[in-house]
Amino acid sequence: MKERLNKDIDRFIDNVNVLLEEFLAAKTMYDIGRDTIDSISDDAAISPLVGVDLHLEPIPIVSIKRYKDKYPHFILEVYHGKLVQLWNDLLEDIFYILVKEHIIGGRKFSELKWQKVGINFDSSEDFLSQLKENLIKDFSFWEYSERQRIINKALNPNNERQAELDNVKRNILIRNSIQHKDNIVDDYILGKLGCNEIQLYDDDGILRSYKNGDKILLSIPEIHNFIRSLLFVVQKWRK
Repeated sequence: MKERLNKDIDRFIDNVNVLLEEFLAAKTMYDIGRDTIDSISDDAAISPLVGVDLHLEPIPIVSIKRYKDKYPHFILEVYHGKLVQLWNDLLEDIFYILVKEHIIGGRKFSELKWQKVGINFDSSEDFLSQLKENLIKDFSFWEYSERQRIINKALNPNNERQAELDNVKRNILIRNSIQHKDNIVDDYILGKLGCNEIQLYDDDGILRSYKNGDKILLSIPEIHNFIRSLLFVVQKWRK
């Protein structure tokens, strides 16, 4: 178990580092492109290729320029979402390891306690395989806080790095707000966090408060803060 767990954690760390490099490259290329597009006359136009010998109708550069202030936030949100996906994948990988170890008689996954799992008697697959697969499938639909809690309880029984764990949870909820609620802070996310406002770093590295109804704006310092928390947590989970 130790070797497989550490291997998955090392792969996660490598993927996070690669993603950070990709993000910084994308942001740098955007900054260069923004300066370039400002130097182009508003009267110019582009006709993007969208198929074989098929171009869109000419689009005035002035129309493209309207999005130059929105685009950096789009880049931040995309890479923030990718970080969240890497983290969710790691949780599922670790859960799989813990379930498998329990079934083969290795480490007992007592933290899981009672679980209701469906078995298909019409299937040719053996019951233990079904049990393992269905447990893992069900896990992906659990509420995030419960998925984090069960993994952390198994690998970090003393509940160290609580501040970092809380920050990871906050970022998961922020991603959900970005994807499903147009970046707006609402009572649901505040209730899940048990607070009246969310504090995020702005572009200058200064904490800014977001209250109910405010629109979340991510920044490079906040992305870095999220990554820092992820890495602290997984180092605590290593065996």
